[in-house]
Amino acid sequence: MRSPFHLLATALLISLSWAVHVQPQAVQQAPSVQATGPGAAFVGAAACASCHQVTHDMWKGGRHSRMVQLATSASVTGDFSKGSVTLRGSRYGLRIMDGRFFVTESYLTGKVQEHRVEYTLGNRRIQHYLTTLEDGRIIVLPPSWDVQRHSWFHNMEIVRPDEDAKTPVQQWNKSCVGCHVSQEDVGYRPATRTYTTHWMDFGTSCERCHGPGKAHVQQYTRSRDTRPETQRLIVRPTRLDPNTSSMICAQCHSLREVIAPNFKAGEDYYDYFAPVIEYESQSDRDPAYWSDGRPRRFSNDAVGLWQSACFLRGGATCTTCHNDPHVPDIERNRQLASSNNALCTRCHQDIGARLTAHTRHRAESAGSSCVECHMPKTVISIKSTMRDHTISVPAPENTVAFGIPNACTECHADKKAAWAVDTLATWWPQGRRATLVARAQVFTAGRAGRPEALDRLIALANDGRESPLIRANAVGYLRNYADARAVSAILAAANAEYPVIRSTAIQSLKLSAKAVADGERTGGAVRAALLTALDDPRRAVRLSDLGSLINVGGEPFTTEDERRFRRVSREFAAKASLYQDDATVLGDLGVVQLLAGEFDLAANAIVNSRTLEPNRPSTTFMLALARLGQRRVDEARALLKQVPSSDPYYRSAQQRLKELER
Repeated sequence: MRSPFHLLATALLISLSWAVHVQPQAVQQAPSVQATGPGAAFVGAAACASCHQVTHDMWKGGRHSRMVQLATSASVTGDFSKGSVTLRGSRYGLRIMDGRFFVTESYLTGKVQEHRVEYTLGNRRIQHYLTTLEDGRIIVLPPSWDVQRHSWFHNMEIVRPDEDAKTPVQQWNKSCVGCHVSQEDVGYRPATRTYTTHWMDFGTSCERCHGPGKAHVQQYTRSRDTRPETQRLIVRPTRLDPNTSSMICAQCHSLREVIAPNFKAGEDYYDYFAPVIEYESQSDRDPAYWSDGRPRRFSNDAVGLWQSACFLRGGATCTTCHNDPHVPDIERNRQLASSNNALCTRCHQDIGARLTAHTRHRAESAGSSCVECHMPKTVISIKSTMRDHTISVPAPENTVAFGIPNACTECHADKKAAWAVDTLATWWPQGRRATLVARAQVFTAGRAGRPEALDRLIALANDGRESPLIRANAVGYLRNYADARAVSAILAAANAEYPVIRSTAIQSLKLSAKAVADGERTGGAVRAALLTALDDPRRAVRLSDLGSLINVGGEPFTTEDERRFRRVSREFAAKASLYQDDATVLGDLGVVQLLAGEFDLAANAIVNSRTLEPNRPSTTFMLALARLGQRRVDEARALLKQVPSSDPYYRSAQQRLKELER
């Protein structure tokens, strides 16, 4: 995980002047994942089934309930009868005994070990096999099964390994658990560096989408009263506004960082998650987004929908099309068949009335299917492709210039994209695809920091007709420009209506790496905007603000600003409680608590970070500062002497040592 404080080096030394004048705070327990308790008001799917048996059975038959299952002869689809399989040059033994499944490998430690497969993960396109190691880590074993092609493949072909792992392996109960089971607790114990992970239900269960059921169950246990007011005790996604309803699905179907525990249906996405959009995603061989800002990788459907005109202007939400989420299996839903244009023409009646005039294809052909043209399978999935949920238009110009696939040549595979460009120029000379072309051009130029993109990025950031996500992406690229116009545009975006724009703007007000190294300071308008954002109504914005405020440094806080900073720092501590096995997050937590004057908590966080990564840069110096705050001067002196010359804080450590010797 990338640190939000990665430009901290010099700025922190300025900012620490705040902490020098701060009185040490009484030790407080960092907020726990269990503080409100994910299980406190939840009852589990079995309780729901006692009244809703038919719906429960539908859910049990669908994939939402079966993302993770106990490994049994009924759930395992892989061919374990082969006895062994060789993948990437390594041999893996496969065995079945008494209905149990085993994989033998020498990949993890160099020694031959046999693992019992405890759980299966997936069942539609691929299936992974999970086992628990002695320290409680639940890992994905390398042999995975391609359900569609009926063959074995190595898991590392489709995932990025944990960045800190010496042996590339995917740890399920570190980064994946949250959307495959419900009401989970990772159960990491820093003292022993072990996990005791548990959950209430396999898969995405009832209360993920309907909220905690305890009050609802108690009401109907006492009385079978069906008056409307009693139904307020449970969330009905179809009765929510499109924004709030789609946020329920987005808790899993969006590329995001979890920033707070215990999201419940009906609550605001931006108080629990921060979406990762195109400007900040990794630009590698398998990017998460196309260069026009549309999702490229799977499980990002909500971000796609949020970009669509159907959502923005038509009020469409996930359940507009997926009208029974209890049966998420697309091939079992006739209403989701590509031949069912009624799904679209019930809104777009004028187009439905003159279908062939609109499509220029025969009525019964794929070219007259709404989804084949406007939701082509251009999203890269696991060994497959999925439909694009931006519900946009073909833009073959972007295929020519940027390699973004388009619906025309996805179907007419024998044709070149230039043919589609010429055809659409004749059919739709003033078509909406120009918007997609402009996006790809300006985002590509913005990523490279080209001067000619600046005015276009500012215009896009201010374009109220565009999706907030696209506008936020433009704001994100404005950070690449030192021009005063860019700063002004970012400051304006910090007051935008939409939290994703505000959050991106606040992050973009950080100093660049060069500016930090040169000792530059921000203007008063920037600092004022950052101080104001500490009171933003959305947690995602407040936490973004914390990193930027630390980065830019400045004068010591007023008493009121100090109070607000500490309040947001406690929100960061609640976030960090979800990442107790992540050295970067714990190191950041230590920095935040240092600046809040919470030296005991800071020292604890930094010690845990060092335990996970003993050689991580900066942590030894930060721990020394925490010990100084605790008045443990001898320990601080010893730590300062340990800071290596390669550490970014080496010179600062030497300076502190000199000050201590005076």
